[in-house]
Amino acid sequence: MTNLVNVNGVVTPEAQAVVPVLDRGFLFGDSIYEVMRTRDGVPFAFPDHFERLRSSADGLRLRFDLDDRALARRIQETLAAARNAENYVRIIVTRGTGTAPNIDVAYAPGPCTVIILVRDLPRFSMLEAHLQIVGRLRNDRRALDPAYKTGNYLNNVLGLIEAKASGGTDALFLNTEGHVTECSTSNLWVLRDGVLRTPPLDAGILAGITRKLLLEMCRGEGTAAVEENLTPHDVTSAEEVFVSASLRDLVPVTRVDGAPIGDGRPGPVTTRLAERFERFSAQRHADVYVPQWRALCL
Repeated sequence: MTNLVNVNGVVTPEAQAVVPVLDRGFLFGDSIYEVMRTRDGVPFAFPDHFERLRSSADGLRLRFDLDDRALARRIQETLAAARNAENYVRIIVTRGTGTAPNIDVAYAPGPCTVIILVRDLPRFSMLEAHLQIVGRLRNDRRALDPAYKTGNYLNNVLGLIEAKASGGTDALFLNTEGHVTECSTSNLWVLRDGVLRTPPLDAGILAGITRKLLLEMCRGEGTAAVEENLTPHDVTSAEEVFVSASLRDLVPVTRVDGAPIGDGRPGPVTTRLAERFERFSAQRHADVYVPQWRALCL
């Protein structure tokens, strides 16, 4: 089990990796990131994650000069050095080291800092989540758009603290209109009247990769799945609730605000969906993502 970090192309043990104190990611959270896991040693859905990384860079007006091939090769070099069976992969791109501790980007001449964390992948089973609807609102899209996956995570951190203090395992955030958005690191789904429902992107959520693939799978199979605004009542009165995330796929939610969802156990629809999604994602990985990755790393 080896934890390694690649900082601007140089691979070191995690404990020895450093960035300058004037790096804007450290000073201001002026950074973007992506998290993936490997399947059979290959990062799952790398093209989708890279596309979202680019979108986040554009949203922050951050000049990110590496293309997908150059970044893939850095990741592959780090994976090869780590030699873990399966890996957690985190890509962090900051605006770089400033010339002074000043928020003005005029003090950030570049280049950006590119960090790749590779760690042994924790083993996740289909654990249960207990959500707490917190008073802290999701950042408004007009302030800091949650669609950009940035290193500025205080909104999520403070919401999670609030949720755990109330007995939950994760926070569920509302937007300024009172609609449900997402959890601290995952997208939300509910089953109501036999239809899967998830908040739309314009509610102020991250466009989750697992969320996107699950919608694609459901629509391809003819399973009813819609994107629509949801209220807290829609969640607490749902037949089933689950969350989706890149590292854990689907996780059933058995309690919200301390009250059980359904009979308080993982629902049968969620369980079947998780099994189908595992098969779907494994096939997509073998047919699409592995060939794409190998082409990038040639």
